[in-house]
Amino acid sequence: MTIYLGADHDGWALKEKIKASLQAQGHKVSDQGNLKHEEADDYPDYAKRVALMMKKNKDSRGILCCDSGQGMVMAANRFKHLRAAFGHDETSIKQARQDEDINVLCLMTRGLSLKQAENFIKLFLNSPFKAIPRYKRRIQKLNKLG
Repeated sequence: MTIYLGADHDGWALKEKIKASLQAQGHKVSDQGNLKHEEADDYPDYAKRVALMMKKNKDSRGILCCDSGQGMVMAANRFKHLRAAFGHDETSIKQARQDEDINVLCLMTRGLSLKQAENFIKLFLNSPFKAIPRYKRRIQKLNKLG
């Protein structure tokens, strides 16, 4: 499984640390930018890059970082093949994986430590989708929206 990363200027430093951590754990990581700290960049550009790569690679996950995390959630969920959730605590991330089969985790950078981010990512990558009929039905309905 490839993990695609994306971040704007506010998320860049955390993304770089996450990339190093994931690579050290043996994960296949593809950095979709920004590749350097650039104050004038915009988060939708990096959400789009991750979305386009994930469309080509169905067996993948995405991690997006920005100041609040919320902008990335909004941008990622514009793409029908993505199911993005804001990662603010372990319970919500685990439940979003199990119930909604999220494939993109959006992290805020303001006040989030690398250790917290690593814990959130571990849950995101290792929590299975329960795949019970009602959860599958809800995802099918999501796919038909818009």
